[in-house]
Amino acid sequence: MADLEYNIESRRLKGKIGSYFISAYAGSGGRAGSKVQGAENWWLANNSLATHVGGAKSKGTHNFGPIPRGVYTLKLHESRKNWVRLIPAKGNIMFGRSGFAIHGRGKTGSHGCLVPTDFNVVLSLCKLVKENDDGNKPSITLEVVSRGQNIGKQMFTV
Repeated sequence: MADLEYNIESRRLKGKIGSYFISAYAGSGGRAGSKVQGAENWWLANNSLATHVGGAKSKGTHNFGPIPRGVYTLKLHESRKNWVRLIPAKGNIMFGRSGFAIHGRGKTGSHGCLVPTDFNVVLSLCKLVKENDDGNKPSITLEVVSRGQNIGKQMFTV
């Protein structure tokens, strides 16, 4: 069982790392979390049917869906401060996509990364990952799922 769970549809990141509880809203894909008003793509952001959208073919565009479902290991980002790298498990179906992380809001927003609405959540996760990364503790894991009423946003009603 993973330490954290992210539900694409409800935009909910929750779980427990040690004795610390996490419960936050976060966007994924479609520029969710952008600080630019109107930048979010309502079809791509948090739509579990769009997890395959993106990859090398989308370079230079903002056409990226949410993070693919599966299990990820959390590690501190190799070069960016206050970012947590998400390493996909071998069994994940990634659709040729990579480079996922948990980070704060910004001009671009999310191309599939998890972007919590509260930056303090990002800071807490960075601290917890750093404390946990001493080699004596098991890695912190995240499971990305899609559950709930909004699965596969409907464009049309009959």
